[in-house]
Amino acid sequence: MEPLTIRIREDTKQSLESEADEYGISVSEYVRDLIEQGREYDDLADRLESREQRIDELESQLRKRSNIEDKIEDLPDKIRDADSYMERRQRKLDAATLPQRLKWKFTGVPVDADES
Repeated sequence: MEPLTIRIREDTKQSLESEADEYGISVSEYVRDLIEQGREYDDLADRLESREQRIDELESQLRKRSNIEDKIEDLPDKIRDADSYMERRQRKLDAATLPQRLKWKFTGVPVDADES
């Protein structure tokens, strides 16, 4: 291993010596472990950030999919409304006189107008 010299405050040195003693290792080994843990932390932080971005993308896709599913769920109601429109149109035609039918041939059947 290559030696490295750094300058630190006295209280930091005492803290490192005390903590190294608790683990039963040298200060040099303890500092190497701390540096390696810091590097692992940086790697984990990068991985976490990329995963959080992926989660945001997936949540966005899920919201879009939910909106589409909501629209699909509304389709049967719209289809029923369309069927009821056809039924109302047919009832109106069945009840109409011949002159009304001829007029509606050109103007269209006023299905949504009042029944009067």
